[in-house]
Amino acid sequence: MLKKIIIASSILILTTGVAVANTSPYIGAGLGITANTANNQLYGSYRGVPLSVFAGYGGVVSQNFYLAGELTGTIGTGEISNQGVVKTSYGYGGSVIPGVLLSDHTLAFARVGVVRTHFPQVNLQTISTSRNQTGGQFGLGLQTSLTQNVDVRGEYDFIAYRSINAGNFSSNPRSDVATASLVYKFE
Repeated sequence: MLKKIIIASSILILTTGVAVANTSPYIGAGLGITANTANNQLYGSYRGVPLSVFAGYGGVVSQNFYLAGELTGTIGTGEISNQGVVKTSYGYGGSVIPGVLLSDHTLAFARVGVVRTHFPQVNLQTISTSRNQTGGQFGLGLQTSLTQNVDVRGEYDFIAYRSINAGNFSSNPRSDVATASLVYKFE
């Protein structure tokens, strides 16, 4: 029994060592366009330009499979138009990013995460309030190398937030976000 545990542990350690050897930390910043709606536009819409920063740790863990963990913060959102109740300002989140290498320099990836966003003013009929809401984030993107340590990333994310309730009214905010980012990899 002890021999089986030692063999299984050795295989796990050796496999983990190979995966960790190909990974590295990275940081980045992005600028995007967001379109927020609530209840299928029943309460209007909001369009803004979010500025975000992120830090992660990831890399190729097997032949062409990429895996990363990332923490993201939206510093602020510039307003383009506001015709409703779903303005967002800042937020933070964490996500897992699995991907596939399409070539030596290009990565296609998905994003699954959780975000916490500040809605500075939620107007539901005559009730006005400020809320922080948690949402599920799902996205797709491409990342390609510009230089050895700098990549450019394009991404689309969909965020579904929990319901915002004020008085007898409720809103189900949703966000569509397209972002272009620069990534610096520490190798």
